[in-house]
Amino acid sequence: MDFWNWLSGLIRIHITGADVAGSLSAISRAGITVFNGEVVDELNALITIRRKEHKKLQDILAAKGDSYETVKKEGLYWSLKQLLKRPVLTIGALVLLALNIYLPGRILFVQVEGNCAVPSRQILEAAEKCGLKFGANRRQIRSEKIKNALLEEIPQLQWSGVNTNGCVAVISVRERQITQEIQTEKVVSSIVASQDGVIYQCTVTRGNPVCKIGQAVKAGEVLISGYTDCGLTIQATKAEGEVYAKTERAVSLFFPRIWEKRMSNDKQITKYSLIIGKKRINLYNGSGISPTSCGKMYKETYMTLPGGFVLPVRVAEEIWIPCQVTDTQFDADEANTHLSGYAASYLSEQMIAGQVLSSKEDFSELEAVYQTEGKYACLEMIGKERKEEVYGKHE
Repeated sequence: MDFWNWLSGLIRIHITGADVAGSLSAISRAGITVFNGEVVDELNALITIRRKEHKKLQDILAAKGDSYETVKKEGLYWSLKQLLKRPVLTIGALVLLALNIYLPGRILFVQVEGNCAVPSRQILEAAEKCGLKFGANRRQIRSEKIKNALLEEIPQLQWSGVNTNGCVAVISVRERQITQEIQTEKVVSSIVASQDGVIYQCTVTRGNPVCKIGQAVKAGEVLISGYTDCGLTIQATKAEGEVYAKTERAVSLFFPRIWEKRMSNDKQITKYSLIIGKKRINLYNGSGISPTSCGKMYKETYMTLPGGFVLPVRVAEEIWIPCQVTDTQFDADEANTHLSGYAASYLSEQMIAGQVLSSKEDFSELEAVYQTEGKYACLEMIGKERKEEVYGKHE
């Protein structure tokens, strides 16, 4: 019995008959190769034959009137046949074999080390343009090429390098030490009015005040100058201080009389998507629901392996909540409250600092909207910094 016979398959057969010796002679004359032949007694014998000769043996024994029984099946052929009866195990074994051949030469994880100010995502995106990404061939990665590309793409990096260890690629970087340059030129600035008003309070910590309390000023007018006349010379500096003034602001607001309101229910539709890199695979049917008729919650979860390795594979979960859209009409009092509250919030955001002293609001009902015309007296800080141009004369 040699190796090739073992690959094609062997069968161990127990023969029972009145003339076992004659049966064995007939088998030999038919050209059937017998392995490990054993005559148990005058009526029984054990032989091993090739799988391909099994049909010929059956015909000979049937002609002799002998009976037979298959004792054992040996060889790779029978092992594979048994394996095919278990498709899940077979597919799993084939997948593992393919992965064992494919994965050792591929990059599955990319890590960044040494960065502090530069985000890791920015470095990974720059490296991906050079081919260093999930599934890249490890033998085709050129560290020098990726290094030059990273330094050109990200000026904040001083040095970079790529090391591979199995399926993991590590991008090591060193950031530049950014030092703040000392300004050699002296900055000269003044405080000017951001809008019209009457000066209420002026506090100067540096510079020359050119306004007085009770004085009316226009937007853009200098309140605290960065230049101070010292007689023979003029001192230039950066003006600092706070100037408060009484101002007037006008606001015109509109509020629709009829709104479309969504009425949600308890029914929810959950849909999943698989995101591999930048490609999305939707695991559901349908083109979606109009955003005006449903609410949606979205969540992404990265897949990880033991050891903390994060795969570039995400599972996106979308929860859609169908709802009905109905028309809702607001009454005048409710609309007036909304408009007044919005006006107060808007004025607070527009002022650098300050408060509303008094207000006069005219509320009216139009055909499709409610309208509020408001005038507000405010006390706010109107001083803002403006840089001055410095001219020098060289002799």
